[in-house]
Amino acid sequence: MYNPQLETFLKVADAGSFNKAAEEAFITPTAVIKQINLLEDSLGVKLFIRSHRGLTLTKAGQSLYNDARYIIRYCRGSVTRAKNAMQKDMGVIRIGTSPMTPAQVLVELWPKIHALCPEIKFQLVPFENTPENAREILAHTVQKFLSATQTVLQVRLITQR
Repeated sequence: MYNPQLETFLKVADAGSFNKAAEEAFITPTAVIKQINLLEDSLGVKLFIRSHRGLTLTKAGQSLYNDARYIIRYCRGSVTRAKNAMQKDMGVIRIGTSPMTPAQVLVELWPKIHALCPEIKFQLVPFENTPENAREILAHTVQKFLSATQTVLQVRLITQR
């Protein structure tokens, strides 16, 4: 779902060496160097300062490093979310939480909701986000949680009649 060269880039940046990254990836150092060169060429920027002491990230490399970690994590999470969407378990409410969008309010509400609807399960899904979207995510999470709870309560009232 993403450019696999990003994973190689992260390994090289973390290791500080093409050789160490190659060992971790179980490929040759030449293959690692080619992947990094192709990535740099396709982006049009140098990602590493190469010296006899090893590799260090350029400013562009530092920027890409942070974004690449997020991209890979997000892509893996999207696969998990897609699989969860296909599950037939309709009694699970999944709520994303991160250090910037804690789900404490929802955790405090949960015992009351669970007392009314014990068949519903609640799952916290950890993720990382940026300050720019943290407030928006938290607002939507609370709205969706309350909306889902209201729907369940309405269905329960209808079926009890």
